[in-house]
Amino acid sequence: MEFNAAKWGDEIGRPVPASMASFFEWLTRFDYGDLGYFELTPANLARSSGWDGMERWGATTWGFMRLPDGSVIALCEAVEPPAVVYVGSEGELKTLAESFEEFLLYWAEGEGMDVSELCVLEDDEIEDCQQKAFKAFKSWLTKNKIKAPAISGPFDFSAYADGDAPLRLVPGQKQNTAPIFSTSYLALAKDMGPTWQALCNALGRTADDADIAGLTQQLFGKAPPQSIGNAKYDDTVGMYDKKGAFQLSFSRNVLNQKYPPVAIGKKAVCPYLSQVHVTENCAEPLFFGLQGSAMWQELERRFPENVEQVTGEDGQTEKSLTLLIDELRDIELVLWTTDEGTRGYANIVEGRALASSVSAQEVHQGAGLFAQWALEHGWLDRTMFVGHEALLDAMAQRQARPSQLAQAAFGRGMWDTHLLDIPGLRNFSHAYFHHIDWGWITDDLKKLFGKREGRYGHDEPVLDDDPPEIYDKVFSKFKQQFEAYKKAKPAP
Repeated sequence: MEFNAAKWGDEIGRPVPASMASFFEWLTRFDYGDLGYFELTPANLARSSGWDGMERWGATTWGFMRLPDGSVIALCEAVEPPAVVYVGSEGELKTLAESFEEFLLYWAEGEGMDVSELCVLEDDEIEDCQQKAFKAFKSWLTKNKIKAPAISGPFDFSAYADGDAPLRLVPGQKQNTAPIFSTSYLALAKDMGPTWQALCNALGRTADDADIAGLTQQLFGKAPPQSIGNAKYDDTVGMYDKKGAFQLSFSRNVLNQKYPPVAIGKKAVCPYLSQVHVTENCAEPLFFGLQGSAMWQELERRFPENVEQVTGEDGQTEKSLTLLIDELRDIELVLWTTDEGTRGYANIVEGRALASSVSAQEVHQGAGLFAQWALEHGWLDRTMFVGHEALLDAMAQRQARPSQLAQAAFGRGMWDTHLLDIPGLRNFSHAYFHHIDWGWITDDLKKLFGKREGRYGHDEPVLDDDPPEIYDKVFSKFKQQFEAYKKAKPAP
């Protein structure tokens, strides 16, 4: 690798910060692959046009590392301290670290960032040269007393790139009243370990909640993400503790009616704590003040209908538990145990997306027609359409169009939970919309109405209107596919 501070300054239109220049000089002693798979190269993003909104954010952001797929790791100087950000080859824009120093610390530990090209320490077949390089890396950090500077709060690069002001959002601003738990959950929670209980209590609360900010500071030494901007690929952000006991997932797009998006900017959305993973490294009791086999014996005694046991071909027995532990918050628990120990997760129960908010409202994608078909069979869950009862009644009489329902009720997309849980229907719908080991609604609509080139170059059905005259022809195909699916994949 090579580095020339003067040439870099000419390319990016500003001096390279001294701390970065010092590290880059040291980095040149290593070969490609020793510390990851990247090229050390400057990128003046203000001169580029490959990503949305670059005329705005490119002026404050410049690249210093290019990954094999063309993605760029860059420094965004719109905030102080400047944040390290990811400019993905497929359009992804997200914050990797709150400062260059934090970026180096994450990189040296092989964790904290979702950049596989830099996390070679996670590879089981790590080579000797990589082991030596990372050992030298950590030694350099210690020798140079590299520490992450204090920050006022996390920075959401994706929201900034999409038009929000470049802000560091201060965590813990929201003082929630005590959440309402079901009595069944309270009975279980009283014998949970303290950290596990606190995390399960926090599920379904937003990241700006003071209790969550305190929890993540205690467990991870940093605040949770305060927003997830309007990024195409970044609906969820994870946090991991160094002991490997707990992992948290924060999501801005929870497919559950009880958890609507919480806007905290023109584009930024405050994420919910949607899932908590627990691993065999957790030293606390999960339930009943018990751990290991004793806990599973108690689970089998109290919830025999929720525990399953399977013996694999290798003779290893696995037990699993699926249990709705809090119906008020729609919190579900999934645990499993093998010879290695118990692991699992608690999460908000969500539907599965059939069509996105955009595609659900395009007639040729078929979401509205599918909803009409389900409605006429009595399979649409009307509790998911509060406020649209009159429209549903009119649709049932074929006096209103399914596209009207799509426009009115599918602003967050169409989910399988918009359908009643009758045998096979939700699984069929998910497979049919996503072409998963089954037919595909798009192919069937193209066969029925012809095809044309769509906006992205792919063929799409010639279908821009949904009059009642086409329903019977379309619904006959839906019925045929559903009947075939149930025959091929009978419900247990």
